Amino acid sequence: MKPIQSIGAVRALFIALLLLPAMAHARHRPFAPVDTLLSLDNLLTEIRAGNPSLRVSRLEAEALATRSRQASAFPDPAVSVGYQPYSLLTARGAQRSQWRIEQMAPYPGKRRLQGAIADLNAEVAGFEADAFEEDLLFEAKQAYYELYRIQRQEKLILAFQGRLENFEEAAAAQYEVGAGMQQAILKAQLEKNALVRERLELAERRRTATETLTRLLNRPASGAFTADIRIEAPAALPLDEAALLAIALRERPETRALDAATRRADARIALARKAFMPDFGLSLTYFDIGRADAPPTATGRDAVAIGATIKVPVQRGGRRARLEETRVRRIQAETRREALETSFRTQIADLASRLRGEARQLALYREALIPQAETTLQATLSAYTTGRTDFLDLLDAERMLFSLETGYEDTFARYLKTTAALERALGIRSLADLDTL
Repeated sequence: MKPIQSIGAVRALFIALLLLPAMAHARHRPFAPVDTLLSLDNLLTEIRAGNPSLRVSRLEAEALATRSRQASAFPDPAVSVGYQPYSLLTARGAQRSQWRIEQMAPYPGKRRLQGAIADLNAEVAGFEADAFEEDLLFEAKQAYYELYRIQRQEKLILAFQGRLENFEEAAAAQYEVGAGMQQAILKAQLEKNALVRERLELAERRRTATETLTRLLNRPASGAFTADIRIEAPAALPLDEAALLAIALRERPETRALDAATRRADARIALARKAFMPDFGLSLTYFDIGRADAPPTATGRDAVAIGATIKVPVQRGGRRARLEETRVRRIQAETRREALETSFRTQIADLASRLRGEARQLALYREALIPQAETTLQATLSAYTTGRTDFLDLLDAERMLFSLETGYEDTFARYLKTTAALERALGIRSLADLDTL
C-alpha cells in the first residue's frame, strides 16, 4: 500500500501546485494606479509641441504667410541721373544734368490677386502641415497600441510560465514514483521553450514600438515607455458610411488644402487674364540749368517735366500659354478633389467593415470562446483530480485558454489600431467626437 500512498501524495502535491496560481490569469489582474500609467493624450500633446519635423512644416507655412505683403507691394521706383559733359545751351543757360524718378503701377487688380495667391500658398502649406501632424499622431497611436498589446501578452506569458514550472515539477515528481510519463515532462519543457521564443519576439516588437515613440517625441532615450498602459474598450458607435464620408470631406486637412488650391487656381486664372492689360508709370524729370545772362522773357530755367509710361503687352503668345496653363491647373485641382473623395469613400468603407468584424470577434472571445475554455480547464482539472484524465489533457486545456487569451489581445489591439486609422481617415481626434459632429 505504500506505493499507492506515494502515488496519491504525489498527485495531491501536483494538484496543489496546479491550484497555486489560483487560476489568476493576467487579464484578471488589477490595473496600475492612474499616476503611473503611460497616457496617450500626454504623448500626443508632446508630439504636437516638440516634434522637430512638424515644427519645420509649421515654420514653412509661417514663412509663406509673409509673402503676401511682398507680392502685393508696388514695385520700387526707378531714379535716374543724366550728366552732360558737353552742356546744352538753352535760352537761360547751359543744361548740366537731368534728374528723373519713375514709379510703375501694375494694372488695377494685379497686386490684389498676387497677394491673394500668396495667402493661398500659405493656407495650403498650413493645411499640409495639419495633415503631416495627423500622420505623426496616427503613427504614435499605432505604436502606443502595439505597446499595450505587448504588455498584455507579456503578462499572460509570465503567468503561463509560472504554471508550466509547476506542471514540470509535479510531472517530474510523478515520473520518479512511476505514476507519470516522461512525455509529460518533455511536453511541459517544450511549452516553456515556446514561451521563451514568444517573449523574444515581443521584446523585439517592443523595441521597434519604443523607438518609434522616441523618434516622434524627439526624446534621447526610450526607457520611459515601460509604464503600464490602461485602455478601456471604445463604446460601439453607429458607422453610417455616408455620414462618415461627409465628416471626412469637411474635417480632413487634405480636403481643405485642395479647396484652397482650387481658389488659388481661380486667382491665377484671373491674374493671367490681367496680364493682357498694360501696366502704367508716372515720372517726374528735373532739368538742371546753369545761370546765364538772358532777357527776362527767356524761359527754361530749372525746368520740370511730368511724364507717363504705358507698358504695352505685345508679346501675347506667352501670355496665352500662361492662361492655358492656369486653366489646366484648375482642372487638375478638380480632378484631385474627385480622386480624393473616391479614396475617402473606399478607405472609410473598408475601415468601418473591419471595425465591425473585429468588434464581433471580440464579442465572440468574451462571451463564448474564453468562458468555454475556462470551463473546459476547470472540468479537465476536476477530471484529473479523480484520475479520469491524464496530465497531457490538462496541459492542452491550459494551452488552449492561453492561446485564446493572447488571441483576444491580438484582436483588441487590431481593433484599437483600426479605430486610430478610422480617426485619421475622418480627420478627427477621437471617434467619441462623432456625437458632436
